[in-house]
Amino acid sequence: MIPSIGQLMLWLALSCAVYGIAITIAAYRLPEARRQACLSSAFNATLAVWWLVAAASGTLIYLFLTDDFSVNYVWAHSSLAQPIQFKVSAMWAGQSGSLLLWTLMLAGYGALIAVVGRRHEYGGDKLEAQLAPTAAAVVQGINLLFLGLVCFVTKPFETGPPVTDGSGMNPLLQNYWMQIHPPTLYLGYVGCSVPFAWAAAALLHKQFGKDWVTLVRRWTLIPWLILGVGIIMGGAWAYETLGWGGYWAWDPVENASLMPWLTATAFLHSIMIQARRGMLKNWNMVLVSLTFLLSVFGTFLTRSGVVSSVHSFAESNIGGYFLVFLGVALVLSFGLIIWRRDELATEFTFESVLSREGAFMLNNWILLGSAFAVLWGTIYPALREAIDGQSVSVGAPYFNKVMVPLGLMLLGLTGIGPLMAWRRTTPAALLRTAKWPIVAAIAAAPLFYFLSAWHTGAVTAFCLGVFVAAGIILEFVKGTRARMSMTDEGPRTAFFNLLLRNRRRYGGYVVHLGIVLLFAGFAGSSGFKIETEPITLQKGETMRVGEYTLRFEGLVEPPPGQLAPEKQQEIAAHMTVFLMPPDKIKSDTKPMATLYPHIDIFKLAGNVSPEARAGQAPQSARRPAIMSNLANDLYLALIDANNEENKASIKAYLNPLVMWIWISMLFFVAGTAIAMWPDSRATRAEARAKADESPRASAGAETKLAREKALEKI
Repeated sequence: MIPSIGQLMLWLALSCAVYGIAITIAAYRLPEARRQACLSSAFNATLAVWWLVAAASGTLIYLFLTDDFSVNYVWAHSSLAQPIQFKVSAMWAGQSGSLLLWTLMLAGYGALIAVVGRRHEYGGDKLEAQLAPTAAAVVQGINLLFLGLVCFVTKPFETGPPVTDGSGMNPLLQNYWMQIHPPTLYLGYVGCSVPFAWAAAALLHKQFGKDWVTLVRRWTLIPWLILGVGIIMGGAWAYETLGWGGYWAWDPVENASLMPWLTATAFLHSIMIQARRGMLKNWNMVLVSLTFLLSVFGTFLTRSGVVSSVHSFAESNIGGYFLVFLGVALVLSFGLIIWRRDELATEFTFESVLSREGAFMLNNWILLGSAFAVLWGTIYPALREAIDGQSVSVGAPYFNKVMVPLGLMLLGLTGIGPLMAWRRTTPAALLRTAKWPIVAAIAAAPLFYFLSAWHTGAVTAFCLGVFVAAGIILEFVKGTRARMSMTDEGPRTAFFNLLLRNRRRYGGYVVHLGIVLLFAGFAGSSGFKIETEPITLQKGETMRVGEYTLRFEGLVEPPPGQLAPEKQQEIAAHMTVFLMPPDKIKSDTKPMATLYPHIDIFKLAGNVSPEARAGQAPQSARRPAIMSNLANDLYLALIDANNEENKASIKAYLNPLVMWIWISMLFFVAGTAIAMWPDSRATRAEARAKADESPRASAGAETKLAREKALEKI
């Protein structure tokens, strides 16, 4: 009964989505007097879609929590012994449930657009109110694909013969990162549809002025940030779960999430040129469309089975649906751009390559080149096999060879671009502005060259990072001093007011500092990394990893009654860590840390018959132990264990600066929050009052206004 109710809710959601699209189209063919009532009804339909899909999603989670194994999806991804938190996250562990989660998030974005549009109907942002009905309809049009799939193809509520237990979730997915990483990544992925919806609405209504720039920038920053955080979370999951000592393997599904993030980053830079100079309207429409199309393409890669990945779902028959949808979306989006090409044209042109506009455009081309390089490396094996039947692989060597130089160029532009003026910069002026950052990078070069063991790429990344960081710090210092000289503010007050008065600029600088930390983590873990071959140790024997000595104290297992119910066995290697050579360690020397890399062995599925159980090996997962600090990570993986002889095979890694990759995420979040933080009501009221001032205002008032504008430009 309950599964039928869940499926009925999805059918109703599909009907509401179709109605919402149809009534929106009809509304714009009606007189103004009747149009608003129809658009209000469309908003209600959009909200109803979200409520219905949310109710269906809650129903599926309830079925997991109540162990209703008559539902095929619950049977395939849960079991009686599975912990409750993993019964909840099992919703997105497979094809049907993850598509339902995707549908829920897309419906949520549509509902948010409807709420914002309705809020602005009677005041506020008139453009947002004008475009919201069309944007919501576009989101619902995209959601028709996902609603159609969960209604007709991959039904999450499909039932089968009743059984007493389920198969259980893949052990690799039973990790706390998998409880937050997939929903976060999906939220960013799905969010790529939203700026595209606003762009399509702008094209249909011929509204792409400064107000649209402000609107679409805000709606792009949110999914861009969430997608970036989701990607970094995925790296943390791989690092802590898979036991291979790394966080990024250029896996096809990892690449699929990176590509739309790269094009969205390009869009966020080039939209600033449109805001400042009124240029690149066509280009920005192309970028926002590419971001959406790449998110759809990534979904196709993940779910079609055309690529082999630890992250991808089993091969299924839904890849064709995504491919058809991708083709239709490609034709419609670029058809709209071509249709409006005359209105998108601008009379403004670049005045000089040596300008901030020029730096941003070079940045765009490098980001697009990076996205294309990742795309080509990802799809080439599938294309080659489809053409001549030969199986080839494209791995990390290709991606590192191509992406490292492109990444270093991007890092350099991150520092150079903000130092240039708009329109035109002379070489002398650029050199004068960049003098101290260059000096800082040159001064740091010998130290980095020595520390990075003669790895040229790592040295270059560190030096460029110093250059970028020095330039950003100099901008903050100059801006703070300027405010102090023009006001009576102290250093702290001047600094915070500097952030508040020009949030977009200085929020962007904080994000750029996050980029510096991200590259520092990349360079450190590649330039300094130490990796040992698996070493078999007996109790009391030691091994060396960099400056650390590791002593094997024996194999341990949880005491009776403390083993998790879903596990059959847990074998851990008791390792003590010393920051000294082995010959310095005495019997009474206290270790600096104790680590327990272990292997989890899971019980066979409860529904497996005794005959099948006899010939089936249980699933296992290697769980590394990591000791982290700001300088490096000591990473231990238990490769094999011999209980009878009390021996363990240990593989060790020393990964420098990895923690800075995770710290960089905080700078991304903080910088984006600063850039997006709305003005206070008092500030907005003051701005409106200034806009309404008479042209005959007093000279004193004009002087004050000019002074305030000068402060805002700092």
